[in-house]
Amino acid sequence: MELTRRLDRDANREGGWLIYFGDVRVGHIGLVSGAPTHLPQWGWRCGFYPGREPGQDTSGTASSFEEARAGFERDWNRLRPTITDQQLNAWREHRDFTAWRDRMWDEKCRLPTQNPDGISRCFCGEEIALRTFSQHAITAHKGMGA
Repeated sequence: MELTRRLDRDANREGGWLIYFGDVRVGHIGLVSGAPTHLPQWGWRCGFYPGREPGQDTSGTASSFEEARAGFERDWNRLRPTITDQQLNAWREHRDFTAWRDRMWDEKCRLPTQNPDGISRCFCGEEIALRTFSQHAITAHKGMGA
């Protein structure tokens, strides 16, 4: 699998690129928000959460996009051999659960945690309970957040 870049369309950022390894977002290269003009204007972050522990990400700044990309690639080449399939799957499951939860809210469906009896109905029609709703979200709706 190779790294790919997607334009970051987040209105809260000045501009930049989201970096993906397959379908897992593993970093960002973009303009540094609020940096004084005499300091480097580009930055990168390499890593992902959940899946890896907080603080395992690397980051840096650079004077140009090309330098930031080179810094990201250097960090990625160190990080990549340490990443497991289990870590990538943890990120995917979190992405899919978040997309499922957001769809539940958009569809005005209550989560089991919001009902006194701990039972609800998914937007797909299946009954879900406190014990099962997380697993339902990541199995029945796998890939939903991709």
